[in-house]
Amino acid sequence: MEDICLILEGTYPFVRGGVSSWVDLLIKGMPDLKFSLITIMPTIKDKNVYKYDLPANVTSFIEVFLQDTVIHQVPAPQKSKAKILWKTIRDYFNSPPNERTKYFSEMIEGLAIDKTRAINTKDFLFSKEMWDIVVEQYNKTSPNESFIDYFWTWRFINMPILQMLNVEIPQAKLYHTVCTGYAGLVGIKAKQLYNAPLLLTEHGIYTKERNIEINRSDWIYTKKEAKTVIKRTPGTFKEMWINSFTAMGKLCYDYSDEITTLYGGNKKLEIEFGAEESKIKIIPNGVILKDFLPLINTFPKTDGRLRVGLVGRVVPIKDIKTFIKACKMVADEMENVDFLVIGPTEEDEEYFKECLSLTEMLGLNGRLTFTGKADVKKYYPMLDVKVLTSISEGQPLTILEALCVGVPIVSSDVGSCSELIYGYTDEDKKLGSCGIITAIGKPRETGEAIIKILKDDNLRKQMIQSGLKRVKKYYDQDAVIAQYRDLYERHMLKAGKR
Repeated sequence: MEDICLILEGTYPFVRGGVSSWVDLLIKGMPDLKFSLITIMPTIKDKNVYKYDLPANVTSFIEVFLQDTVIHQVPAPQKSKAKILWKTIRDYFNSPPNERTKYFSEMIEGLAIDKTRAINTKDFLFSKEMWDIVVEQYNKTSPNESFIDYFWTWRFINMPILQMLNVEIPQAKLYHTVCTGYAGLVGIKAKQLYNAPLLLTEHGIYTKERNIEINRSDWIYTKKEAKTVIKRTPGTFKEMWINSFTAMGKLCYDYSDEITTLYGGNKKLEIEFGAEESKIKIIPNGVILKDFLPLINTFPKTDGRLRVGLVGRVVPIKDIKTFIKACKMVADEMENVDFLVIGPTEEDEEYFKECLSLTEMLGLNGRLTFTGKADVKKYYPMLDVKVLTSISEGQPLTILEALCVGVPIVSSDVGSCSELIYGYTDEDKKLGSCGIITAIGKPRETGEAIIKILKDDNLRKQMIQSGLKRVKKYYDQDAVIAQYRDLYERHMLKAGKR
């Protein structure tokens, strides 16, 4: 039996990024513990490629697929209890999304656990009882919509949920899901199946992210109006998806024994979405200090040039175009500044082409370089200012890394960036600012902030010292790992699993 089972959705070991890096460091930081992994990916057709080598202490790995539905026709040994379960299912769907927890344990028992199963997947999807529930919901909530569209939306929402509830879960002493959503459902089943502790860590707030994604989506059917109508809701079918993710989030919050998140802003959102404040603990990302502190002053800045860099993937969410426009403003003001975009360019080739065209149009060829995938440790010591223009982040590791190497920051006001730069607690704020926060998508404001730091040597030196003090005091990776180890040991001990 493994010590810890990590439950992941769309990340490690197939996708690079902040969450995956965190998972990799977490596992490697506890080589004495055995980990199993369950990774949820969209479909087996994607032929996922490993972006990380699994550490030696990962002794079990299961990949499951959200969209490749399996219609389970396994026996239901407790079929005599089906009538009671159907009533519970009806009550579940009739309840508001944030008030469904009281019905869910019985649903897991009757739908997803072999010994106590009363209804299998085929029964759930194709029975008269389920049809009646869907018709009842339609008449209650959406009688003016197309029933065919309503039925298939309902089906597409609930089939992946059933898929996740029927995942085969390896036994472990403790389960740790790294988001709510579908991974959270697997964690809830594991908790109930093995009577084991369930921990939740949220880097970004899953419910909020899905709500934004759904509101912006064009793949969910929206009824066309004959004339312009101002609406206060996203429409029936988008609302159905939002309600489903809201319900999954609340379920995971309720079933989790403890919740960790990266910073105070996330904690406020979790409480807003229904998490108990007493359950939430803030554990930030960490950086391996010994890997970065020795890089300070290792680049000989003897050519009289200043360098401004953005470290990140060339994709729309990083808003590289705002950075390029800010670079133009800086270049017009200061002739001795060069610019770098340090990170992979192949993930969105069309967007990369657009960025190259913008660079050429603004006359920045020769001043702005796209490095492609690179060793960031080579580039951080070159920089005089590190810029982040993302439109969404959690707690960017690149900011912590840059601070370790003595580089001031200009960042958009996303995620925990304001806390990283200005401090979170009163004690933290006394250390001073290590950069400047700007509004999202504002190249002029970003450019002005870069110029302010580059032109003021005393300000830059103060920011460098504040950043070094902050990262050493609050963001040491060893201290972060120690907090998670304590979390694991405390909950395993409490559950009698040690």
